[in-house]
Amino acid sequence: MNSHANAAAGPSRLPRKPARPFVSSDHRPVERDGIFRVVLITSGSVASIRGPDIAAALSLSDDLAVQVITTKPASHFCNQANVDEAVNRALGVREDQNDRDDVGVRVWTDEDEWSDWKKVGDPILHIELRRWADLVVVAPCSANTLAKIAGGLCDNLATSLLRALSPDTPVIICPAMNTHMYQHKFTSKHLRIIQEELEYLILGPQGAGKLACGDEGPGKMTDWREIVYTIENFALMHEAKIAQEPVRRRPVAPSLTYSTSHPSINGNRTSLPSGSGSGSGSYVPNGQFDGSSRPPTPPTPNRPISDLPSIDSLKIQEKIQDPQTGQPGDRLKDPKKLDPKTASLEHWKSMQDDYWKMRWWA
Repeated sequence: MNSHANAAAGPSRLPRKPARPFVSSDHRPVERDGIFRVVLITSGSVASIRGPDIAAALSLSDDLAVQVITTKPASHFCNQANVDEAVNRALGVREDQNDRDDVGVRVWTDEDEWSDWKKVGDPILHIELRRWADLVVVAPCSANTLAKIAGGLCDNLATSLLRALSPDTPVIICPAMNTHMYQHKFTSKHLRIIQEELEYLILGPQGAGKLACGDEGPGKMTDWREIVYTIENFALMHEAKIAQEPVRRRPVAPSLTYSTSHPSINGNRTSLPSGSGSGSGSYVPNGQFDGSSRPPTPPTPNRPISDLPSIDSLKIQEKIQDPQTGQPGDRLKDPKKLDPKTASLEHWKSMQDDYWKMRWWA
């Protein structure tokens, strides 16, 4: 089992906040270390209240490291204090634990961008974070941030990171806004630019529901458990893609392995039930798990209208050998006999269009 990417030297496997000033090379070794690194951006939507829950759920994996960027409007709902609270609760960190303040996930703000910079040659935060990240997730992505990304603006830490990001680093955008904002003509235009020109993945929003303002209709952010599930499966897909390639030494190497099965950790870590990353059970803020299935996320504007497949409807081929002739062949697997990890991965792949598959893991 890999030690956590944010962990300090020693026996502890609890995630540790990186030191300041942040330097990517201090937290991302040249050799592949099996850690998948995610930057979570929360922007100015009430849905950013789910940012701490996402960070807490991701922090439970020893093979995944996360850092958070919160915009100024989002900081009312997602900040260092409530992320610490959610992560410590999920990890079972005691209030009297000596290193409690060092445990957890770092939350960066606009004020951090230049606060540690003193002279030419000092690390610049948005550049260091883009060097560190294997994946960037904007959840929620407000109408304002969506417009900034589509227009190429970079007037804060979050948008500066995205503008400086390598085209090879995937980005997931999770829109969240009022129904009328979502149905505005500009929104469709911005989503089209982000999908077709920037080649980002748009996840959600939900097609209906009551919004925080009281309106009903589309615009709610994809359920936060669905976002965690997608990140986990994206990391697994990244692992599979890298495993098929010959190992090549690079100045900064991508991670090799990632597991969606959460280990049971002795001590104060929270143990997740088997298959929790596949929708059979989900982390919830009070530290318990529910058995409900993940809520479906409808297609986004400008994409084909189709229902998400159920596990039972998946068409998954497997290689077989005819017992009589000995000839190789193919047959459909019985979805009910699939292990949760495979089923969740195939379900997620079936949600994506052919171009996205080719773009990132073909």
